[in-house]
Amino acid sequence: MIDRAISPQASPVPEPHWPRGTLLADLSAGARARLTRMGTRRSYAHGEVLLREQERSTHVVVMLSGFAKVTSNLGNGRVALLGIRVAGDAVGEMAALDGSPRSATVTACGEVVVRIIPRTDFLGLMGGSPELSIKVSSMIGQRLRWANRRRADFYGYPTRVRLARILVELTGAYGHPGPEGIVFDVELTQDELGALAGADADTVGKELRKFKSQGLIATGYRHTSIRDLDALRARAELADEA
Repeated sequence: MIDRAISPQASPVPEPHWPRGTLLADLSAGARARLTRMGTRRSYAHGEVLLREQERSTHVVVMLSGFAKVTSNLGNGRVALLGIRVAGDAVGEMAALDGSPRSATVTACGEVVVRIIPRTDFLGLMGGSPELSIKVSSMIGQRLRWANRRRADFYGYPTRVRLARILVELTGAYGHPGPEGIVFDVELTQDELGALAGADADTVGKELRKFKSQGLIATGYRHTSIRDLDALRARAELADEA
């Protein structure tokens, strides 16, 4: 009798866990697979620009890993941080939809891997997929609502509350368990946090030091940990919304 070696069957590669609220997380497996197979794959190093404000390109970038900052030049020498994008997010969809110049710059924070999808391919896929069209529209709506909340917070709350709300939102969107609490690995300067919270860097630094001395947060290289989320939500006047 001859023994025959049986090759073990290859296990399927598990699909990445896409962060809650991102485009890839919201799509069905089939639509997600079609989108992530399109275009070309590319990696960006920390500080490299994925999209540049005012350029005339119209492709869409789907992020497969990493973080990126969305910024805009205010014209007075300052740069405003408009938002953060993570794996599963798409950027550049507005220029693909209306052909207008880029409205913001998107810059890699650490290594970022993406799919670059030409406008014609992206619009063709949207035209043949009601699901994708609805999800892209929903994504744009969510970003507009986020911007509206920032404007409302700016007029309705002091810096301490606005900053606490930003930290709570970042934690909810990008946080994961760490040794000192909930960590979000998004490197933000005090100027950038100030841009999100509508405050100058000195004021943000003062409030962060207060949060740290009160045991609400801890800071480290390229990350912030939330040590007491309930207390931070109270500072953000969100305690009743949990």
